[in-house]
Amino acid sequence: MLKTTYSVFLICFSLLSSFSYGQVTAIQNIQGRKIQSLNGKWNYIVDPYENGYYDYRHDPYDQSKTGSGGFYDDKVQKDKSELIEYDFDHSPQMNVPGDWNSQSEKLELYEGNVWLRKKFDAKPEKGKKYFVYFGAVNYEAHVYLNGKKLGVHKGGFTPFQFDVTNNLKAGENSLVLKVDNIRKQDEIPTVNTDWWNYGGITRDVF
Repeated sequence: MLKTTYSVFLICFSLLSSFSYGQVTAIQNIQGRKIQSLNGKWNYIVDPYENGYYDYRHDPYDQSKTGSGGFYDDKVQKDKSELIEYDFDHSPQMNVPGDWNSQSEKLELYEGNVWLRKKFDAKPEKGKKYFVYFGAVNYEAHVYLNGKKLGVHKGGFTPFQFDVTNNLKAGENSLVLKVDNIRKQDEIPTVNTDWWNYGGITRDVF
C-alpha cells in the first residue's frame, strides 16, 4: 500500500544554475501543485562591499557561532540605542520577477551584491511539507528564511528549491536573498561576454 505525501509549495523563481547545497531533488510540475505566489514588490538594499554578509574580520556572519548579524536577520530597530545599519522596511522596491538593471537608472550598469526581502503570511499545517522554489536568479544566490540560511545556488538559468518545513512560521515570514552577479574568470558568465549581465530574481516566485 502506497503512502501519499501531500506537499504545499511556496515557490520563488530566480536565475541561477550549476551549484547548490541544502537542496532537495528538483520539483516537477510546479503549476500543478498548491502554490502561493511571492511575485510582486520586494524591498532591496544595494551592498557593493557586502557589509551585510561579512563582519569586520571578513568572516561571513552566517558561519559565525551565533549565525546572526547580517542583513538576512531583517531586524527592526526597537530603540535608538540599538545600532542597525540597514532598514528593509524603508528601502526602495523592485518588481519580482525582474532584473534590477532595467528598474533603476542607478543600477543600469551595476554588477555586485543586492539584498532582496519579501514578507509573506503562511499557515503551515501539520503533516505537510513546504518548499520555497526559485525558477531562476542571476547569478549567485544566498537564501535565508526568518534569519536561517537555507543554502546557496549558482547559475542564472536553472530552477532550485529548498525544504522550509521546519523554518516556516504561522503568520508573517521574512524571505531574504543576497544576489551577486559579479563576473568571474572561472565562472559563467566569465569576464568577457557577448551578452548583457543582468542581475536579480528574473523568474516567477510562488
